Amino acid sequence: MFLDFLCSLFKKNEGAAQDNKSFIPPAHLIDGVGGGGEKMFVKVGEEFFGYFVEKGGLNPTDRILDIGCGCGRMAIPLLTYLKDPGEYWGFDIVQPAVQWAQERISPTFPKFHFHAIDVHNRLYNPKGRTPPGKFQFPYADDFFDFTFLTSVFTHMVAPEMRHYLAEIVRTLKPGGRCFTTYFVLNPESRDLMGKGKGKLSFPHLFPDCAVSNAEAPEAAVAYDEPFIRQCFSEQRLSILEPFHWGNWCGRDKFVSFQDFVIAVKQ
Repeated sequence: MFLDFLCSLFKKNEGAAQDNKSFIPPAHLIDGVGGGGEKMFVKVGEEFFGYFVEKGGLNPTDRILDIGCGCGRMAIPLLTYLKDPGEYWGFDIVQPAVQWAQERISPTFPKFHFHAIDVHNRLYNPKGRTPPGKFQFPYADDFFDFTFLTSVFTHMVAPEMRHYLAEIVRTLKPGGRCFTTYFVLNPESRDLMGKGKGKLSFPHLFPDCAVSNAEAPEAAVAYDEPFIRQCFSEQRLSILEPFHWGNWCGRDKFVSFQDFVIAVKQ
């Protein structure tokens, strides 16, 4: 389905590229967003596009922000979905991934903007100069209709996550929607992890969060459900119930791998 979609892009944009693989990044960039090869890259992009539209209410005329855009895994399904005045902005700390998207996607789809940011992360951008807790999004107040983050807050400790939430709210329009993924700790997920059913565990307690690796906290970070709700409430984000649960902890009934939360700016 999605490869057929890619083929259709090139029929509509003759001369932009010679084959549908022109919008599939090289293996080393795919590895940086979870690996699994081309099929998994395509599958995950298509999966989340469905969530954005069906569960998040994404409209083709929305102005979109993709936090942690990488090489465009979430952007590619949007290429022919957006229509005027819809537009896309994405930023990421991994410069080679952003550069690939700038060179391969933006020339054919100029309403798609990709930016590299110099924010520190000990795993993904250890030479970054700006602490994530001090980074100001380079956009005006009340600018976006729809903001999403996939596998971003799962790599941020609490002070950084709270700061990013504040910036999300600042740059969202009133009534704008926010889609975020988490590893959520609650009685069910803790029980499943305790029984050894989970793919991850979070044995190390940090302030307001728990991590899988104390020496590299950003590798995987989890949050208690009440704390997430508190943070959203403080930032005037109304959660569109329910939370959507993932199978990272070994659930039999789930929506995706990570949990995700959809909210609206009051």
